[in-house]
Amino acid sequence: MRKHKAADGRDEKSPVFRINAEIPRPSPNMIAKFSQIPAANISDAAGNINTMDSGMQALVPGARICGPACTVSTRVGDFLAILQGLDAAKPGDVLVVGSQGSPDVAVFGEITSTEAKLKGLAGLVTEGRVRDIEGIRKIGFPVFARGTSPRVAGRGSLGEVNVPTQCGGVVVEPGDIIVGDADGVVVVPRQKAAEILRLARNIMRFEDALVNKVRAGLSQVEFFKLDQQFKALYRAHRKGHGKLD
Repeated sequence: MRKHKAADGRDEKSPVFRINAEIPRPSPNMIAKFSQIPAANISDAAGNINTMDSGMQALVPGARICGPACTVSTRVGDFLAILQGLDAAKPGDVLVVGSQGSPDVAVFGEITSTEAKLKGLAGLVTEGRVRDIEGIRKIGFPVFARGTSPRVAGRGSLGEVNVPTQCGGVVVEPGDIIVGDADGVVVVPRQKAAEILRLARNIMRFEDALVNKVRAGLSQVEFFKLDQQFKALYRAHRKGHGKLD
């Protein structure tokens, strides 16, 4: 049985609080491919599943992230485990923080963002809030969060690193691929990455072709034959209410 490090550093078979430094990660090639695809197309490819809620927004203009998730599960309003996660994260990782809520306190700031950028992290996704946002924007570290607050979180509660966590209404596993842009954040389960990539590329090609047709003057009603669909729905509606054509 594989042993884990408990919060006090001892090896335990089943510790309550775990800090897992080593996790499975997708290949750099897979990350590079997803980095070229908009979050919206990935959300479409995944059937709108594993898309974080709309409260998770880029707080740094133009921010885009793509990388494997280094996850943190922490008590609401505390960032001790977040600092442990920052220490455990590898270059290219996205630090994903599930805090079981979103109180009006900041769990990340300019100093932690500076450390994260120097380590080569791809970005931060937290369902909490951050502070020192002007400083974070100045150093250009990509942050996705629910907003800002000057009130700092505490450092007095245990948490876990690189365990399944929930962030933005989505369960995130360590090593899942996180993609974020101006539209929001999506999670690509690591074991489904190849299929979602294939579907997302097909969607991109379809949309490129559709945009060209719209620019040429074709309406979407014409392209999708929506008049026929509307008439069929109307007939079904009338029939369902006892009115036959």
